[in-house]
Amino acid sequence: MKPPKNVREVAKFLGMTGWYQKFIKDYAVLCEPLYTLKRKKVKIVESEAAQAAFQRIKKLVTEAPVLKLPDFDNNCELFTDARAVGIGAVLTQQSKPIAFASRTLKKEERNYTIIERGNVWLLSGC
Repeated sequence: MKPPKNVREVAKFLGMTGWYQKFIKDYAVLCEPLYTLKRKKVKIVESEAAQAAFQRIKKLVTEAPVLKLPDFDNNCELFTDARAVGIGAVLTQQSKPIAFASRTLKKEERNYTIIERGNVWLLSGC
């Protein structure tokens, strides 16, 4: 697959890979350079960050980890992460991933403190 050359191709790539985001840790954060290109609605310039993001996501989609099925008789652990551009979570059981979740933060959410970013999941109804 060739790197996207315009906004429409970026949108198609993100749409295609978006279905796999629950299988890829920090998907939204990794895709941030591509989301930025899509939001700006400008012609795509040879951006090293966007090219690196495309290659990384392409690789991860083809090598996504196999998720463990949950065992409802055992406890689960939830690990969360809040960064400057996105938030993420991993649900694990016996140190093996069951599910991943992530999303980029909206412009106003990026001004939140680190504790407030951690509560974005609760506030957004996710």
